[in-house]
Amino acid sequence: MLATKCPGQDMRYWTTEDVHEEKCPECGEIIEFFKTDIRLRCQNCKTRVANTRFDMGCAQWCAYAEMCIGPGAKGLNQKTFKDILVEETERLTRGLNESNNLINSMIEQAEEKCRSKKLDALTVTTGIVIISLLKLKLINNPYTYLEELNQKQTFPQEARHRIKSLLENVLDNNFEMNRNRGSKEKKTDQTMEDVIYELFNKYDQKIKVLYKHMTSNGGR
Repeated sequence: MLATKCPGQDMRYWTTEDVHEEKCPECGEIIEFFKTDIRLRCQNCKTRVANTRFDMGCAQWCAYAEMCIGPGAKGLNQKTFKDILVEETERLTRGLNESNNLINSMIEQAEEKCRSKKLDALTVTTGIVIISLLKLKLINNPYTYLEELNQKQTFPQEARHRIKSLLENVLDNNFEMNRNRGSKEKKTDQTMEDVIYELFNKYDQKIKVLYKHMTSNGGR
């Protein structure tokens, strides 16, 4: 089963360089900073001290950075990874407004589910887009297309690995059987795969209708 924590915030990938100490500029008290701490309050004099080694990590590429580190993530990028996904969906569904609207709706629902369940939204929404495009026959190879997305906006190796693993779990390990089985089970802890199964249980028939409509009108 895949881990659910955002890779940029997952301490399993951190090194000793990601935690350091600084002296408070007001009183000299030692303050321990994690790389994701924007600023901390000195326990001695209560001065708010900025982290001079603050590392935005995944915030530099992730559309959901604000969910992790708050308003400090605003304005980091002119274009986020979510923007890339939406642009790619629009490009590949040009002239297919219903398909575009459906995928965007699934992105928004997946984002909301991941927010409430504290799941990795980047991985899930990328999986939603790739699987939807594959089912509509708008891409041929999901893994090749994942690399094309990475070329448009590079993200860390662990993020690529998580997305690829999710695709393998859903597509290669009998997607239909797992999806149908998952819909009958009541689970207290949703996984990223569960979110995928739930949304495709809900929209798979609609996707099939859209594909049939596309092919009956001469395809692309």
